[in-house]
Amino acid sequence: MQDLNVTCIGGGHGLGHLLEIISDFESINVTGIVSTTDNGGSTGRLRENCDTISWGDIRYCLSKLSKKVTTKQHVTAALLFEYRFDNLGDLSGHSLGNLMFCAIDSLCMRPTEAVKVMQEYLGIETNILPMSDHVTQLISYSGDICHVGEVAVDDYAVQGITKLDLAPKVKPSEEVLGALKNTDILFLGPGSFYTSTLPSLLMSDVIDSINKNPKLKIYYIANVVSEFSINQGGVDTYDEIHNQLEFIKDLGITKTIHSLIPSHRIYPSISLCEPYTLADLPADSSGKHHEKYYRDQLVEVLNFN
Repeated sequence: MQDLNVTCIGGGHGLGHLLEIISDFESINVTGIVSTTDNGGSTGRLRENCDTISWGDIRYCLSKLSKKVTTKQHVTAALLFEYRFDNLGDLSGHSLGNLMFCAIDSLCMRPTEAVKVMQEYLGIETNILPMSDHVTQLISYSGDICHVGEVAVDDYAVQGITKLDLAPKVKPSEEVLGALKNTDILFLGPGSFYTSTLPSLLMSDVIDSINKNPKLKIYYIANVVSEFSINQGGVDTYDEIHNQLEFIKDLGITKTIHSLIPSHRIYPSISLCEPYTLADLPADSSGKHHEKYYRDQLVEVLNFN
């Protein structure tokens, strides 16, 4: 496999699983750009009290990557990082990793720098970047109705989202723009479409950097199953993928988007998703892309480029 710069945009479980696999490949320089708009759970409570970005998806990605470390020091660090408090009053439900991020953030470091500190602490070499160093909320519109915060966006997504935005509008870090300027392959997804894949693409500088990179190829990785039931608005799984691609294009991306679609999600009108790859991507017992098949498909894509 030739040397390639690969950037993955997303959040949470989908991005963590993808990074965990690609970080094993030789001659691949991997960067993960992580959504920072979550406002639920431990992350949401910390955002209310500390006026900070969302750390939960970053913590999850680092946690997945930390499973590869082997030194005793880093293994212990990973266990502490993942520790979650229980039955301890206000601390209950918080992970130590999220609290550590807030502590570093309070030292007036940029979030991007805070992540670097934690990567060194955990012995992780894969480059992880927050989508922005600035605090923002995800907002969506369903017709004239506005939903504020990622939790509300998720809850009402089934009603149909006509517009997605950030409030306030923020800019990506120079590190994010540098990664996109130099990347050969950009993976979008898998994961929650509106709340994991799209937030980073709502910043115009990100779109400009993608469009201006002449060597960059984009691959959209469709989820194993439909995010919304076929009975919700009458949208079947094919229409969902097609609508997602159209939504991404409407954000201003001018480049061709190659779709990586699990073969069991094929419908008669699949040609509308061209160019696409029909991939043998079954689900594992937890509902994610099965690691063996996923790995094989990613190797094929990266070798082709």
